[in-house]
Amino acid sequence: MTAENTADKETDILPEPAPQKETETAPRHQKKSRRLPPLLRLTRRTVVFLSLTLIATILFFMTGNQQHFLDSNLNIILKIIACNAIALSFITFAAIFECIFYVAKIKKLRLIIHLICYILVLAVSVAVSILALSINMLSEGIFF
Repeated sequence: MTAENTADKETDILPEPAPQKETETAPRHQKKSRRLPPLLRLTRRTVVFLSLTLIATILFFMTGNQQHFLDSNLNIILKIIACNAIALSFITFAAIFECIFYVAKIKKLRLIIHLICYILVLAVSVAVSILALSINMLSEGIFF
């Protein structure tokens, strides 16, 4: 037997390598991503930030009212609440249009869930802004 014959026999004995799955060899950027589009992510973070600051200022107004803050300080807090609620309404309105655009383009269920949440946030922020402005107007007095 020659060396060539023994090398051929050894390679015949070795098992064939198992085929690799496509997911192991696929680059990371080709996998399906659950991330929102960048502009919608930015507006979502802005909505969350403004919602949390609105909740904080409402709690601050309620505790200040309970602890008998000065009327001028409570009026300032009410104006801050109204401005924050109006800003939240504008940003949420923009987020609703973005969601409608991305629902038409991407057609995913979680974008519809985002859209419903944004509509609820818009309704609450409009109600809070109307309530804060009416309380502020009543506290200043109605003059004819």
